[in-house]
Amino acid sequence: GDDTLGGNLAKMMLYTLTQSDSIPSYVLLMNGGVRLACEQETADHLNALIDKGCTVMVCGTCLNFFGIAEEIKAGIVSNMYDILTAMQQVSKVITV
Repeated sequence: GDDTLGGNLAKMMLYTLTQSDSIPSYVLLMNGGVRLACEQETADHLNALIDKGCTVMVCGTCLNFFGIAEEIKAGIVSNMYDILTAMQQVSKVITV
């Protein structure tokens, strides 16, 4: 799909989650999704989710690949072991 549209949809999704009564246990950011933790607007939404009890994990390998590890504004830098463990602990995984 279109990168601009995808970015806009991701921003709207994160904002909508912050307004929901049903907060996810985890938000796991991998590949290009790690950029969401580095952009101020989406990082603000992620931090709002963290304040409500959500754990946000950001793939460290992905941050390093894109050269943006120093730009992270939300979440914890993680690895595939922890990300996969989080996926295995929940009954439902939604991929966006």
